[in-house]
Amino acid sequence: MHPAPSKVNVSRTARPPAPAAGRAAGHPTAPATATAPVPGADTTATDQAPGAFTPAQLQAISHARRQGRKITRAAGIAAVSGWTMAFFAFITILTGLFSIVSLLLGAGLAVVAYVELRGSRGLRGFDDTAPFKLGLNQIALGVLVTLYCSWGIWHALTGPSPYDSYLTAGGETARLVESIDQMNRAFTSAFYAILIGVSVIAQGCTALYYFTRRRHIIAYLEKTPEWVIEILRTVAGVSTPGTSAERPATIRVPR
Repeated sequence: MHPAPSKVNVSRTARPPAPAAGRAAGHPTAPATATAPVPGADTTATDQAPGAFTPAQLQAISHARRQGRKITRAAGIAAVSGWTMAFFAFITILTGLFSIVSLLLGAGLAVVAYVELRGSRGLRGFDDTAPFKLGLNQIALGVLVTLYCSWGIWHALTGPSPYDSYLTAGGETARLVESIDQMNRAFTSAFYAILIGVSVIAQGCTALYYFTRRRHIIAYLEKTPEWVIEILRTVAGVSTPGTSAERPATIRVPR
């Protein structure tokens, strides 16, 4: 047999001696009361900190994060693509300070990088307009690469040759160098042509991939509670579409 629990005095009153000032003034001193917790009492309301999520709410947030992986994966791809374009833009401008073509190409890559990074933030904020902007951005990148490569082909076929000094000398050396020059022009043109083909396929497929993300965002917004979406946006550091970063949307969590 277990010993019976001792009774807890929940209203034990301690009467400390009144302060000297209080006794001198003749005012009674209020008794100090120490209350002990009652065994078996419901402490649910006090155990949970204000603003904490319930297990059901945490489960809803975790489920929403799993359901949005296709969208967040696209946001990651756009971020990597954007920073890659920014790196190439910096290198192109740095190495082509005295070439108008290189400066234009670098500026174009910088614009593409900016739009790509902005689109990545839009995807993380579940903005259904971001996929369309990213798709158009990939098409613009394909056009930019095609224009640059077309200029490269034209310059390779019609531009001055690095072997001009040998070609103008005449004789057997000129005939030998002429064949080398023709091969060099052909290889350069072929390289740019292959680059155009790769760019058309790569940017076309990426644009199509971005375009198809819009239906995933729309379906996600329809199935996911608004308060969960706002929490995920806050965690990602993205403001609600249509609001400024300085004044984010208020999150109303149901209780």
